[in-house]
Amino acid sequence: MTAPGRFVFDPSRCTGCEACVVACRMANRPAQTRPWRQVLTFNALWLPGLPVYHLSLACHHCQDPACLRHCPADAYRRDVATGAVIHHAERCMGCRYCTWACPHDAPRFDPQAGTVEKCTFCQDRQERGLAPACVAQCPMEALGFERRDGARPDSLPGFPSASLGPAFRLVPGLRPPPETAPALPGPLGWKALLTVPEPRITARGEWTLVAFTSILTVLAALMAAAAAGGRVLPPASPWLIPWAGAVALSLSAWHLGRPDRGWRALGNLRHSWISREAALALAFLGLASLSRIAFPGARALAWAAAATGFAALAAVDRVYQAVARTAPLNLHSAQTLLGGCYLAGLMAGFWPLALAAGGLKAALYLQRKVHFRDRRPLGLVRVLLGFVLPALAFGSGLAVLAAVLGDLADRWEYYGDLQIPSPALELARELRSRGNFG
Repeated sequence: MTAPGRFVFDPSRCTGCEACVVACRMANRPAQTRPWRQVLTFNALWLPGLPVYHLSLACHHCQDPACLRHCPADAYRRDVATGAVIHHAERCMGCRYCTWACPHDAPRFDPQAGTVEKCTFCQDRQERGLAPACVAQCPMEALGFERRDGARPDSLPGFPSASLGPAFRLVPGLRPPPETAPALPGPLGWKALLTVPEPRITARGEWTLVAFTSILTVLAALMAAAAAGGRVLPPASPWLIPWAGAVALSLSAWHLGRPDRGWRALGNLRHSWISREAALALAFLGLASLSRIAFPGARALAWAAAATGFAALAAVDRVYQAVARTAPLNLHSAQTLLGGCYLAGLMAGFWPLALAAGGLKAALYLQRKVHFRDRRPLGLVRVLLGFVLPALAFGSGLAVLAAVLGDLADRWEYYGDLQIPSPALELARELRSRGNFG
């Protein structure tokens, strides 16, 4: 059987004309509503001492595609013959997690359809023995097509890590800057020169997820405190957790482009942390409802519900750590599992847990503020509400309320600080680090 194909790109030939982008659009109408291929430029201003090159990038149909592995709806399939990673819009629920997980910035969300779309590797053309349209129409022959031999692509600033096995090979060679370029008089203002892409995750844009994760954290802590026999809060209505859980699930579904397909979130328990998060959250709310309504005196059931709730919080944290490509124990002050431990200690009146979790959260938060020299006023609100007031009012409902509001502020900042890796972002970072920018 013939080996699957891969793109070959020679940056020394590419002029940035974007004929490949136009060819892709013409060959895939009307399925393509957003550009599937993009041309990015490193050092577009031809700053002295730095190379100048273009990158023509699309989906690279990886051997271990992040989109396929992380998609909770199982909407991706891999064609064995061509190696194409195909997205099936009829299965997509529009959660956009694949757009976060892909370091190549390949999947594109269509807000009109509420689903994702992406490059198909011109599978139909390959089946007829033809190269993809972008390759066929490149006037400089910078973009080529060949059979994959298993070799990893060469490294180049702006091109994502080859750990996923992209079907892409770079030809070495870069265009040098002009030899007669004048020397720079001094450091340049990088913000005026660099085009930094807009973040794909913002707190304002994902406020429903901020609310969902925050409510889930409070409910898991409340269940743990109830199982431990805590008496800090007045006896809650047995319907508090079911109703609050229903609100949280509704907010989570609101985030989807196709809420009617929300049930597909359970479609990839084997690989997707979103599927695991959804399954554990549903199991927690079910067990907690049984514990509070049907069997209020069953301590074992209460502890089982609390344990499931904290497992759901761990899955929430893994959703974002998997996207940001950080280690599972890369602690952050806004992690829901750590927040759940802190709130549970406050709600149950168990000061060792509250002190340990709260102290760790405070240290992580202050370390982040110092490291990034962040002086946003929300930080002061977070410290006063989240740590100072709970310490002064420990053992009261006011301490719990203050800690909840403080964690909400921290979570809001966390979403605002998230930066999903992409070639455009990496190019901007590389230029800033290598250029003479002040």
